Amino acid sequence: MRELQKIISGERKGAVAELMRLLLYVQAVAVYKPIINLRNRLYDKQWLKSYRLGVPVICVGNITAGGTGKTPMVVWLCRYLLQHGKKVVLLSRGYKGSNKTGNDEIQMIRQTLPEVPVVIDPDRVRGGREAIEKYHPDIIVLDDGFQHRRLRRNLDIVMIDCTCPFGYEALLPRGLLREPLEQLRRADVLVLSRADLVSTDELDAIKNRLNAGETGKIIACCRHKPQALFRADDEEIPLSQLSGRKVAAFCGIGNPESFPATLNQLGAKVIARKFLPDHVSYDETIVSQLSQWRQDSGADWLVTTQKDWVKLKRFPAVRKWRELHWLKIELDVTEGQEQLGRKIELTWQ
Repeated sequence: MRELQKIISGERKGAVAELMRLLLYVQAVAVYKPIINLRNRLYDKQWLKSYRLGVPVICVGNITAGGTGKTPMVVWLCRYLLQHGKKVVLLSRGYKGSNKTGNDEIQMIRQTLPEVPVVIDPDRVRGGREAIEKYHPDIIVLDDGFQHRRLRRNLDIVMIDCTCPFGYEALLPRGLLREPLEQLRRADVLVLSRADLVSTDELDAIKNRLNAGETGKIIACCRHKPQALFRADDEEIPLSQLSGRKVAAFCGIGNPESFPATLNQLGAKVIARKFLPDHVSYDETIVSQLSQWRQDSGADWLVTTQKDWVKLKRFPAVRKWRELHWLKIELDVTEGQEQLGRKIELTWQ
């Protein structure tokens, strides 16, 4: 996946890379785009039916593939609703996970918010009905559902990653766009994630482009704020201990470059980095390679994300690694929180 991203981003140069970009462009324009446009048109014309549930639905999604900060936003939203006395159920398709436990992101949410029931079903209408029958929620939070138009919602929140906001300006597989940018008109709120990792001018340019031709669209900004640092035995240690520490950072997330950037902001010296595929399935081979990699790099610590840790902790040997640490990150809304809150509260008023 990393090599493919080098090609679609233009980082990879040469005749072979140019040819691959051309082939990917043909696939995007000749195959993917007509299918996506036809599907959206069928829903716009109501020739494909969509269904309402008996309770409000708030969707958190994105328009680009990869890590946009969707999971931290889901956690933030669920907490906001709980603080307002609402009974919440999370509805997910469980992408790259089992129907019982869900994927790594769902496991992380369950670990962070054990009081929020999770219903996993690729058929979100059926799953929503099950959630109502089983848990009687006040509100359902739909995870990763912006492209899932069969289930109607009361509020659509779309995450835009400021470090790659427009998916290299091309649809999959030539770029990262899951659908054309004009489909953002369906969104009620745009949340710009990792806004602290770009310059003020870059952030203003993103806002200006998203505002072009739009009226009444709420744009909020947020950052991924480090909350706590844990050892492999789950003992919390001060974040300040990262300062000046030589670390080997590894992760299997949608936007891996953001993780070492966060560690650098905390004062760590990232001397080695390893990016694994998103939703990577850890096994004994990968685990042993990570241990050897850390030793070869000369790093003091291995540091990974909470999303990776929920999968690694099932290995008894890993829990004994004193050099392994994981970072807990939460969403911090830095701009537009009041307007966002009002929009959320309108869903139950």
